[in-house]
Amino acid sequence: MSAAVSTSGRYIITAHQDHSLILWDLKKKTWDTLSTRANIYSAGVVPDRDAILWQDLDNRVVVQTVAGDELLRFDHFPTYGHVISSDLNTYLSADQQWNVFKGFGDRQKPILKDGVSPSFAGSGKLLNLAMAKDRPYFITAGFGDDHDPIEDYAPVADGRRFSRYGGVTLWNTETGEPVAKLRGNSSKTHAAISPDGQWVVSGDEAGIGLYWNTHNPAKGYHLAHYHGGVFLDDLPDGLPDQDYFDSSQLIAAPKGVNTFTLAVAFIDHSRYYLRFGNNSHIAALFETGSPWPVKYFDLGAAPELVTYGSQYSRNTAIATAPEAGILVMGHRSGGGISVYRFNAEALTLERIWVAE
Repeated sequence: MSAAVSTSGRYIITAHQDHSLILWDLKKKTWDTLSTRANIYSAGVVPDRDAILWQDLDNRVVVQTVAGDELLRFDHFPTYGHVISSDLNTYLSADQQWNVFKGFGDRQKPILKDGVSPSFAGSGKLLNLAMAKDRPYFITAGFGDDHDPIEDYAPVADGRRFSRYGGVTLWNTETGEPVAKLRGNSSKTHAAISPDGQWVVSGDEAGIGLYWNTHNPAKGYHLAHYHGGVFLDDLPDGLPDQDYFDSSQLIAAPKGVNTFTLAVAFIDHSRYYLRFGNNSHIAALFETGSPWPVKYFDLGAAPELVTYGSQYSRNTAIATAPEAGILVMGHRSGGGISVYRFNAEALTLERIWVAE
């Protein structure tokens, strides 16, 4: 149900539907059950450490090394996604209603709490939380887009029923304040921020893909549709359909590719990222700052991966370690994982371990 990879790429932590918490060692090709009472959405890692983050069924959040040494423990609400900084000083978590909190215990405060819809129950996916390593930014992404100016609606407003922050939003990690709404997505949306904090990329259930540079977050750019090209904004009505797309730099799209996006994930520090199609075994490689797919990778012809079956509630079972070029994907059933290694020079993605 959820997965994360250590910065080194060696260790993988997964939480499963039966509440098992599994630690996988990619170097030794072994795995161990750490708990049978884990929150299924709580598998996480501590950046730049061989340490993991998770929550038990008594709602205790635990940070521990892969050797089992406990670094931090605290009581918390049932988390539907959380992240923590390498110094353990910044902890962000989301609940079932897509409210976001910073800190824990006496230092916990809401930074997004402005409605009960959209939510996990209503949208069929978790609120997507991701934090940059090198700059004080994090993002949230959930469902659709709201076109109201960010200054018109406070992110904490208990009397509001429908959230104004359901789409992709860029936040300041230090202040807990929203920086910008990143507009243009529709339906179920997933987004990622590069480790260096320079780029945000997104894809959604409707097939819309976008990217932004955090130096100018007000300006978004369309990713190319795999068959049609880049949609051109601000053209007059009445033109032939093909005139609304630039297809000048498209590469041939393989059979089975799908623009309806389940997840996006950076596969190196700041340059390359992957876009995963729903019901597809093909992942598209993109380069930051460009709308064009660079290459397509076949993840495995058998429909064993979590990308199958509209499993938006399980897109957290797709995880990467960008610095190490490691991709991990949960299997559709059976509890196993597939592990891939990306080579940025050769532009290859090789499956290096299939574990059941």
